[in-house]
Amino acid sequence: MSIPYFLMKALVCFKARFFEKATTDPLLFQERVLMEYISRNKNTEYGRKYNFSKIRSIEDYRRNVPMSDSESIASYIDRMKRGEQNILTVDKPIFFATTSGTTKRPKFIPVTEYSRDKKAEVANLWAYYILKDHPDILDGKILAVISPEVEGFTVSGLPYGAESGHAYRNLPRIIRNLYALPPQVFNITDYDSRYYCILRIGMEHDLTTIATLNPNTIVLLCQKIEIWKDRIIEDIEKGTLDRTLNIPAGIRNKIESGLRPDPARASFLRSILKEKGELLPKFFWPNLKLIECWKGGTVRLYLKELPQYFGDVPIRDFGCLSSEARSSIPMSDKGSGGVLAINTNFYEFVPKEDMARQDKRFLLCDQLEAGKEYFLIVTTPGGLYRYNIDDIITVDGFFNKTPMVEFVQKGLSAMSLAGEKLYESHVNEAINRAIDKNNILLEFFSASFQWERPPRYIFIVEFEKDVPMDKKKELLRSIEEELYNQNDEYHNIRKAQLLNSPILKVVKKGDFEKYREKRISEGAHDGQFKVPELIPDSGFQNNFHIEEEIYID
Repeated sequence: MSIPYFLMKALVCFKARFFEKATTDPLLFQERVLMEYISRNKNTEYGRKYNFSKIRSIEDYRRNVPMSDSESIASYIDRMKRGEQNILTVDKPIFFATTSGTTKRPKFIPVTEYSRDKKAEVANLWAYYILKDHPDILDGKILAVISPEVEGFTVSGLPYGAESGHAYRNLPRIIRNLYALPPQVFNITDYDSRYYCILRIGMEHDLTTIATLNPNTIVLLCQKIEIWKDRIIEDIEKGTLDRTLNIPAGIRNKIESGLRPDPARASFLRSILKEKGELLPKFFWPNLKLIECWKGGTVRLYLKELPQYFGDVPIRDFGCLSSEARSSIPMSDKGSGGVLAINTNFYEFVPKEDMARQDKRFLLCDQLEAGKEYFLIVTTPGGLYRYNIDDIITVDGFFNKTPMVEFVQKGLSAMSLAGEKLYESHVNEAINRAIDKNNILLEFFSASFQWERPPRYIFIVEFEKDVPMDKKKELLRSIEEELYNQNDEYHNIRKAQLLNSPILKVVKKGDFEKYREKRISEGAHDGQFKVPELIPDSGFQNNFHIEEEIYID
C-alpha cells in the first residue's frame, strides 16, 4: 500500500466516522447544514430579499424562500459573471461551471473556494470507501478522463468551463502525481487526437483504476485501441507522440516533455498481440482494481460491454453528481445507489407525480419511501437555494436512517444518452427552426432514440405532402445544426463521438391519426391529446410503419 493511501485514510477517517454518526439522525444534521448556509449568506442580496436573518428553522426557510431553477436565478448569476459581489453568496466566485439548461442559454453555476472545498469533502468520503474495499488501488496510476477546464472567460475575467476539469487541476499535489494524464491533454479540440493521447500515455503505465463519468467513453477508447495499436506501440517504444496528430504546438510540447522511450513496455505490448491475437486492457493492465463511472440511468447498456475488455474488474458508481451538487456517496461496488450526502447540501424531495401540480409536496430526507421516485431540490454552499436540478432519483433503501438514492433520469421532458442533457424545449425549437428554414410542413414529429454503438437520436415525422429526398436530407441536416445551436453539450458529445448521427424516420401517411385514435380509445382525452416531442422510450417508433430512414452521412 502506498503513502497516498495512508495519508488519505488518515485525513478522511475522522470525517467518515462523523458522517456515519450523522446518518443515524439525518434531519438534525440537515437542519444544521441549512442554518450554516443561511447564516453565512444572510446579508447577500438574495438573503435580504428572502429574510434569511429571520429564518430559524426548516419550516421558516420553506415559508420564506421559493423553489428556484436556472431560469429564475439567471439574472443574479449574470450579475455575478459581470463581477458584482454579495449577490447569491458572500463568497466570491472563482470559476463558473457550465452545463445545459432547458433553453439555448447554458447554465452557469458559480463555484467559490468554500463550495469547492465542501464538494471535495463528499468526493473524499467517496474515495475513502473505495480505499476501504480496494486498499491497493493507489499502488499504480489513475487514468481519469475529464472535460477541459476553461472554455472561456466572463466579462469580469473569471474562467468558465467543465467543473471536472477545474477539480482535476486543483487536486492535492500528492494525489495529482498519481494521475497518468497531464491536464493539457483535455484541451486538445480534435477528439481523435485527444483520444490517441489518452491511450498512448495510459497504455505505457501500470494502471490500477480508470475514472470517467460516462462508461460509453471507456467503450469508445477500447474500440480505438484496435485501430491505433501499432502507432501507439511505436510511440511508446521511441518516447514520441505521432506527428500527424492535430495538436497545438504548446500542448504538444507540454505532453512530449513528459514522455520517455520505453522499449520494454513496447515489447510487452507486442508480446500480448503475438500471444493473444488482440490487445485488450485486461491483458496489458493486469493490476486494474476498479473502474469508476456512472452505473444508473441510461448508461447501463454500456456496462454490459465492459467485461469483454476488462474481465471481472468491479465498477464503482460516482453517485448523484452534477455541476450544481454532489449529492450521494456510494459505499460499495454493488448497484449504483449512494448514501445521501447530508453534511454538505440541504435536500428537499418532490414526488415525481407532484411536480406538475400547484400544491406539490416538498418532503425531507426522513419522509422518503424505498422504491419511490422524487425530483431532487438542493440548497448548496455555492449559493443555490431550493434549486430544482431537474434530476429524478429513486430510493434504494437506507443506511442507518439516511436514504440511499440513485439517479434515474433527467426531468420528465429531458433525455441524456451520453451526458448531453437534451430537453424537449431544445428539440421543439430545433425542429421548428428547421421546418421554417426548409419551408416544409409536418403532420407531426417526435424525437426518440435507439441503442447502437454509440446510440443515436431519431426523429419520427409524417409529412403533410410528398417531399423530395434531397429536401428530407436537408431537413435532417438542419435539425442537427439547430440542435447544435440549442445545446452546446449535445454538440460537444457529438464531436466526442459518444453519439451517432441522428436518423429521420418517415412514417406512412395517416399513421399519426391512427395512433391518436388508439390512444384516445385507451383513455386519453381527445381535446388534450398531444404526443410528447421527446420520448425516452426506444420502442415508441414501433407504433408506426416506418417507410424511409434518412441519414446525414
